[in-house]
Amino acid sequence: MNKIMKLCTSIFVIVMLYSCNQDIDRFNNADNYIYFNMPFVLNQYGKETSVRQDSLSYSFALDDISVTSYVFKIPINTVGLAHSQERTYRVEVVADSSNVTDADWDKSCIENLTIKSDSLRDTLYVKVFRSEKIRSQWCHIVFRLLPNENFQLGDEKLLTAKISFSDILTPPDWWNKWQGVFGDFCREKFVKWQEIYYLGADPNVETIGGPGLGKPLYWDNMPYYAMSSWYPSTFMFVRIMKQYFIDNEVYPDGDTSKPRVLLP
Repeated sequence: MNKIMKLCTSIFVIVMLYSCNQDIDRFNNADNYIYFNMPFVLNQYGKETSVRQDSLSYSFALDDISVTSYVFKIPINTVGLAHSQERTYRVEVVADSSNVTDADWDKSCIENLTIKSDSLRDTLYVKVFRSEKIRSQWCHIVFRLLPNENFQLGDEKLLTAKISFSDILTPPDWWNKWQGVFGDFCREKFVKWQEIYYLGADPNVETIGGPGLGKPLYWDNMPYYAMSSWYPSTFMFVRIMKQYFIDNEVYPDGDTSKPRVLLP
């Protein structure tokens, strides 16, 4: 029995060493490699998994109309030894997978890219604009790393990075149920409701039903039923918002040619 156990252990060790050598042999230790260090996907408990995100996204929809740009920060990592001099690296846009024009982003961000001296990391700063185009569709840019005299390419799954951005605002899932209280959906109502009915403003929790049962009531965990007799505290905040739009002339996207924003 002991001989069998020793034989199995020996075979296991040999297989493990072979596997490790195979992984090591994928890359030449004398070379330097580069890859996009995309964030890891989080699980339901907020912990990092072993799966990388394949894209980064941003919506201007809840930003004030004065906000006209946003900067994505895409981390770059290298494998190898740090150098005492700056080293250039190259990034291109995958045209077939991108739908942007010069009006949508600052393409100079992929020019003159360098890993600073004595460093193994960099950040690709991509500035995108709140163009007219993104009010009706999502814009996508897919970047791809290229080899050069300083860097070979790392893991092929980490050689591209995608960013997506828009100015499209969609109603939250609960809005239809509450439309009789809030009226037609618009950016101004949604932003003001988030400001008024923030997490912690209402000390009550959901006690009746729905996926938010037992959780604090706020704009992202609305009462299961839109009934003032069942949720008097929520409707107190609704009255505050209703009075705000009575006292302040607010128009959708600041367009005074449209009817002003009011609650029913």
